[in-house]
Amino acid sequence: MATMGTLKSNDSVEVVYRIWMPEGGAPKALLLLLHGMAEHSARYDEFATYLATLQIGVYAPDHRGHGQTALKGNATLGWFAESGGWQRVVDDALALANLIGAEYPEVPLFVMGHSMGSFMARTLIAQNPDLVDGAIIMGSGASKGLLGTIGRMIASHNAKKYGSTHPDKVMDKMSFGSFNNKIANAKTPFDWLSRDEERVKQYIDDPLCGFVCTSRFFCDLLDGVAMANDRTLAHRLPPDLPMLIISGSDDPVGGFGKGVAKVHQLYQSCGLEDLSFTLVEGGRHELLNETDRAETMQVLGTWIVARI
Repeated sequence: MATMGTLKSNDSVEVVYRIWMPEGGAPKALLLLLHGMAEHSARYDEFATYLATLQIGVYAPDHRGHGQTALKGNATLGWFAESGGWQRVVDDALALANLIGAEYPEVPLFVMGHSMGSFMARTLIAQNPDLVDGAIIMGSGASKGLLGTIGRMIASHNAKKYGSTHPDKVMDKMSFGSFNNKIANAKTPFDWLSRDEERVKQYIDDPLCGFVCTSRFFCDLLDGVAMANDRTLAHRLPPDLPMLIISGSDDPVGGFGKGVAKVHQLYQSCGLEDLSFTLVEGGRHELLNETDRAETMQVLGTWIVARI
């Protein structure tokens, strides 16, 4: 069972985080887990509980504008900040990483990001090349190029016209409206997340999941996607940083394997000596909520244990 903590950010936002620790002994490794857009860290309980059996502790924040952090601060869901939101949420992750390092200075620290959290993790390690002992990049994607530039212009226009906290249904449809297109007989708008119908239902029934994010958020997110895929930044990574890139072969965020293969190529060009790339056959976006999630959890746990 997770315990809760809070961390005050440099702009006084109280970030709520969860901690799962192994029973009966100090952790052999620690994982900073960064969740995706329009969800929250409690959804990773099954995975974190599994890691605890391997003597791996997990710290997972609810990002600003998400989960308990939004509720505690009475903040708008899907909104980071009035300006510079992407850097603020990355700085929140850095502050938590530093807190973990201060509490457990001799224990290896890994970072794992899923979806939006993958872009955060990629930004975090590029800006702080010596921060962690390994990185897992899950459900990530490549640069949006011209489409990303156009999308950001639309989101910025909408933020100015309707206010930065305006839930942006136009950007939401532009970003996710086509994600179900390759799924035959889709029953819900969120079938692209997983083949497990019960897990999709749980997501839909969760009031802290699946909400429409704000215009300002989409500006920040597109900034983050661009930053994570910036070659100059990526080449700051030390060659001895272990990295595992993992996605579903049927994940639209990763371009059904093609986009995430470009992410792999990016880090290959950085000269990473311990770089792994796994496509889970048939997997959709949320591998930890998929029908074969037990196998994926084992892959992730084994990868961390081998690098302690």
